[in-house]
Amino acid sequence: MELRHLRYFRAVATALSFSRAAEALRIAQPALSRQIANLELELGVVLLNRDRHNVSLTPAGQSFLRESGLLLSHAAAAAEKAQRIARGEAGELTLAFMTAPTFAFLPALVREYRRLYPEVTLKITEMNPNHQLKALADGNLDIGFTRPLPPRAEGLRAQVVLREDLLAVLPPGHLFQGRVRMRIADLSSERFVLLAREEATVLFDHIVAMCREHGFSPAITNTPLQMSTLLSMVAAGEGIGIVPEPVRQLANPGVTFHRLSPKPTPIPLILAWRSAEEMPTVRAMITLVREWLVPRIRTQREPQT
Repeated sequence: MELRHLRYFRAVATALSFSRAAEALRIAQPALSRQIANLELELGVVLLNRDRHNVSLTPAGQSFLRESGLLLSHAAAAAEKAQRIARGEAGELTLAFMTAPTFAFLPALVREYRRLYPEVTLKITEMNPNHQLKALADGNLDIGFTRPLPPRAEGLRAQVVLREDLLAVLPPGHLFQGRVRMRIADLSSERFVLLAREEATVLFDHIVAMCREHGFSPAITNTPLQMSTLLSMVAAGEGIGIVPEPVRQLANPGVTFHRLSPKPTPIPLILAWRSAEEMPTVRAMITLVREWLVPRIRTQREPQT
């Protein structure tokens, strides 16, 4: 028994006429009669009484008319849900983020995504870059805002969201605190507090490479696991930090942020996902980031005239 058999039966049962039902269905009347006969044969019951002039429902036909309506309704609902999932309008999405880089835009992005896709179950979790890489590889994460992918990150794709300048962060009373800009080479004698490499490999290596380009290797004395802890250590006088500019938003009282000279290469924030499994919900988020978020960020960053 196929869904078309149910639709054919309901057309005849509603019209109580094979000719009118055939016309509505746009099929030949003999073909419709054969389909109904095959349905009755498969069910082993007579659904319709018919003679040369009249068609009526048997008691079994009346029951089948009610139940077939429910079946067709459920089938239509199942098809609609499958289509919504295929369009990314339903399902689940697990999204990871880093606090400081996404602080300015993530709330608006989540609100817009929920407005467009209210039937998607969105699970959001804070996760550092290295943990995101593992979660993506293990299939425990669908998409994440993170740092550039290392060469070993096979099977992943990325979209650059923005590029962040690096700033020096100094403790209260530091000798250089009055400077608006600091020469990178002048930091060669400083102790450094950097986010642990096992937590943020790309950022750590980016900062170390920057120092080496200016003739010194940083004397790293502390490697905290959280950016907030890094700021607390700097505030306590344990060393200076080099951080992406959005970390200003987590500022610990007393520390100051300074631009570097010459300006270091900015570090990108990216959106990463598994290339082999672009689920519809993932594709929907990628499209929203590309077509809504990135232009919005670009506009906000343009100098005001």
